[in-house]
Amino acid sequence: MPLLLVLLLALSSSVFAQSSVENRSAFTTEPGVQGEVNAIAIQPDGKVIIGGRFNSVNGQPRGSLARLNPDGTLDMAFANSFEAGVNGQVFALALQADGSVIVGGTFTQANSFGTYNIARYKADGTVDQTFGAGNGVASPGTDGPVFALAIQPDGKVVLGGSFSLVLGQPRRSVARLNADGTLDAPVVSDPQAVSGTVKSVVLDTKNALVAGGRFSVQKQTAQNLLKTSPAGN
Repeated sequence: MPLLLVLLLALSSSVFAQSSVENRSAFTTEPGVQGEVNAIAIQPDGKVIIGGRFNSVNGQPRGSLARLNPDGTLDMAFANSFEAGVNGQVFALALQADGSVIVGGTFTQANSFGTYNIARYKADGTVDQTFGAGNGVASPGTDGPVFALAIQPDGKVVLGGSFSLVLGQPRRSVARLNADGTLDAPVVSDPQAVSGTVKSVVLDTKNALVAGGRFSVQKQTAQNLLKTSPAGN
């Protein structure tokens, strides 16, 4: 290979590497996230909500949940301490139209409020303690991890995971909450039909649910992938 070409390739590689480092450091102020990030949600204003399993972001204590400004600096107002996050791990995030963020994972407290594996944080970073309270259950949430979330156009929340009860009612692996956190009708006509773990949920243009994971469905030969109509059939 000609010497000039070798020098040009080496120079371009060096410039690219330097540019990548500069771009990275411009968004994630050192030392960045101390732990792992499992979920990201972008607000309409460009702010970035991150969830995972970590104890600090940019040198500030954060309990597995934080929000960054568009330039990558830490939003000091949102979940602004370690205790203000969750006492476990976040696997999924979803934004509602009013700016609230639904948090799913495996935890028993959100901002020191007792809730199991799902919570709603208001736009100001405080926990909405009324979310799910309308069902009158002593222990709101699910009896197993929540791995996936999706928001319908009407604000209802679809969740997938590895659970058999939601707000104390039978719902296996997939469920739907009303916008206020109360339990909606089953996503699947038989709330016990899905057996296994739902890892991903998404809504198509007609509001039908598509779910993926590692599961089987009663009376169906297909495994690990499910599509239901908006009516739950």
